[in-house]
Amino acid sequence: MGFSDRFDAFNEHVTLFLLRFVGPPTVSAPDSHGRDVSEDEREREAEIRGAFERMTRPDGSPYLLER
Repeated sequence: MGFSDRFDAFNEHVTLFLLRFVGPPTVSAPDSHGRDVSEDEREREAEIRGAFERMTRPDGSPYLLER
């Protein structure tokens, strides 16, 4: 077992120890699927998707362009 393996094992133990106190950044159950989407939210999403078009710059970064 080399130094890097021992360091990785130590790092994992420290991380698991600290997670007891700081915990994951969520208050809901990790296996939950979230809340249901309302009809108003669906309509708003459809309106936004119809009003804008997603484009990609030559460097690969996305931006929105009004239709």
